[in-house]
Amino acid sequence: MNLRELELFGTLMRVGTTIETAAVLGISQPGVSAQIKRIEARLRLTLFQRVGNRLEPTAEAHALFAQAAPIFTTQAEIRSRIEGLASAARAPVTISATPVTISATPAIVEGFLAERLATAGYDNWRKHLRLWVTEPETDVRSGRADIGLQMAVPAKADFHAETLMEVALGAVMRRDHPLASKDRLSITDIAAEPLVSYDPAWSPMGAVIQQAFRAKGLKYNLSCEAPFCSTVCHLVEACGGVGVIDALTAGRLTSPALVWKPLGNVPTVPLIVFHRRKEPLRSAVLSLLTLLKTPAAPKGKGRNAQSE
Repeated sequence: MNLRELELFGTLMRVGTTIETAAVLGISQPGVSAQIKRIEARLRLTLFQRVGNRLEPTAEAHALFAQAAPIFTTQAEIRSRIEGLASAARAPVTISATPVTISATPAIVEGFLAERLATAGYDNWRKHLRLWVTEPETDVRSGRADIGLQMAVPAKADFHAETLMEVALGAVMRRDHPLASKDRLSITDIAAEPLVSYDPAWSPMGAVIQQAFRAKGLKYNLSCEAPFCSTVCHLVEACGGVGVIDALTAGRLTSPALVWKPLGNVPTVPLIVFHRRKEPLRSAVLSLLTLLKTPAAPKGKGRNAQSE
């Protein structure tokens, strides 16, 4: 495949339909279908099978997508870098007019960042903020974000990182689940359940959970791989099983159908704030960092979160 064909293939793998692929790439839907057929004919591989109104990737397509993942990551980084350079070129000369830009995962935005912003002068939006809820490491590395917030980020040579707090992990399940009657659970308790959690190959939190399973001689077998804690909660509520989520997400559970139980033998995960190493930060960013690092007063848990 050439780069254009790889872009089309990767987009279709991510969005799942030829209509959405056409919209993302700015081409016609018949054009997407025709190009996929030409690629399959030349490769002599069936990459997609039509199931109803969707194209379902074959095993060969998944293998090819995994092999090409670094290309797609580089493409996203280049696109983000171009956007950042273009934005900087259009920005006013006055540095103070440029908003602080943060990239964080959904759980951190909802369970940590939102309340801290109110004390940092953003109440009633007296200050301008730009927030990305995408891939913090990529956004900070490319210059798209001033600082990133993420859990369990391994040390990186190009980042200066600090731990803001340690966050407990626990199990989320439906209120009528047999394990819901227990006050506290262990890895052994949930190992035999259908698990909704994170792929350790791309999720730092998934790697922490996998290590906890291995420490007990248990296999970390997932029934469903999900990207975010909030996604895990929705899937567990809809389809059952047991999910593993952090205490920040648990503290904001609103569904009466779900309960959260602490996992006693799983290590906490650090909530990390990081920025590019050896690059000076603007005063507005430094002020926000100072407030983020200031310990907050204890607050009550969500109505469905249960712990000791």
